[in-house]
Amino acid sequence: MAERRITRREVLRSSLGAALLAGTRSRAGPAPVVDVLILGAGISGLHAARMLQGVGVTALVLEGSGRIGGRCWTARDLPGQPEFGAEQVGYCYGRVRANASDLGVALAPPAPGAMGETRLPQAAVSIGGAPPVADWSDSRMNRLRSDEKALLPFALLSHYVLKDDPLHELLDWQKPEFERIDRMSLRQYLAGNGASEEALRLVDVGVPARTLDDVNALDILRKNHYYFWEAKAGPYSVVRDGMSALTDAMAASLQRPVLLNKVVVHIDAQPRQVTVRCSDGSSYSARACINTIPPTVLRDIPISGEVPAQQREAWRRQRSDQALQVCFECTVPFWEKDGLPATMWTDGPFEFFAHTPSRTDPHGVLRAYVNGRAIEPLNRMSTAEVSRRALAELVRLRPAAAGVVSVSRIHNWSTYPFSRGHVAYFTPGDIGRYARLLGQPVGAMYFAGEHNCRVQAGIEGACEAAENSVVQILETLAGV
Repeated sequence: MAERRITRREVLRSSLGAALLAGTRSRAGPAPVVDVLILGAGISGLHAARMLQGVGVTALVLEGSGRIGGRCWTARDLPGQPEFGAEQVGYCYGRVRANASDLGVALAPPAPGAMGETRLPQAAVSIGGAPPVADWSDSRMNRLRSDEKALLPFALLSHYVLKDDPLHELLDWQKPEFERIDRMSLRQYLAGNGASEEALRLVDVGVPARTLDDVNALDILRKNHYYFWEAKAGPYSVVRDGMSALTDAMAASLQRPVLLNKVVVHIDAQPRQVTVRCSDGSSYSARACINTIPPTVLRDIPISGEVPAQQREAWRRQRSDQALQVCFECTVPFWEKDGLPATMWTDGPFEFFAHTPSRTDPHGVLRAYVNGRAIEPLNRMSTAEVSRRALAELVRLRPAAAGVVSVSRIHNWSTYPFSRGHVAYFTPGDIGRYARLLGQPVGAMYFAGEHNCRVQAGIEGACEAAENSVVQILETLAGV
């Protein structure tokens, strides 16, 4: 893994790639306005654009929404400035950290008491709508098996998915010997590792997928393996001024400004040129294209060119975690009044009320998280109704919150039109069938985004996929 990355960096840092690419222009006829089009101004697309710019290759980024950052999104106008998407910069996030360092974007340690993969918060627990308790292990609500009782509900997933973890290296999940796990649902895998029926029920509440039966066990195993490997390597950081400060700085460093509100409605991907048409009637052409649009959106965009039927099926089969956040504003820390931990896990309609410390708000940030199928009834309601129900549920379980808490924002990734979900995942059996097809080039169109990472995950994985696509373009166009 390390040897391959050094080779790619050498290619990117050399002037040979840019010189050979320039040489192809005279042979290919009149040159388009730019060498490479990049679809999507999330961290993957921005990282690709900065890498290309660094070797003298002109790139233009088109973004469908009216903002930069993709799933890096700091709510700067809300108390505590919560993150709707990525929050952590891992100790080994080399690409993300390099961008921050190059651009003078300050990183900082997390606020005292912040949670992480290996540092879980204290939490009150409510089951079946009963009043929450702080001492979960001895609660009458705790119907877990005796050897599980000490585990908080949100700790059960990592406990059982990493029990006797068969992965040793970060690339192991791609080896043929793990095809058996690829074919398993997460429910089957956890049950095989000894999880009780009650443990499975509780895990199903907050699983990062629609259900335990819907998600590929190997996919969850490899992501948990990566995040725990990362957490054990060293402490994570945060972007001091919010994750959006990093993506904004990346965009500002580009010679060509990102074009916003460019909703792609057609892509013509030919071997020597890619042309993109947008909903406003504009059209853009380049010798190559890097496409970071999530498959949940890409599958509905008409694409001309030789796209294998199995690759179209891969886009259609890819899933994305349906995640909703309810952000609260607290004028008084009500948890100090009722004596319970500020964070609360429930098996009710709003699942996980997570409190995190904030550098800008003395009361911290309180958010309710809803995942998977629990979002489906909420999607049929108005935002006002979801807000009313979320606040009513919080006050019902924590009466001390009455009159001192209000809803400041609902952020629903499942209905956000430019992602239609949060984090990509596979269904059982689909890693072996489709993982490599997701990023297979179509003509001169290459693919990036977190759904195409092979080693890392999260925002570092998104940058990894961007690096891979940039190297493919330089090698192909330069004839390497």
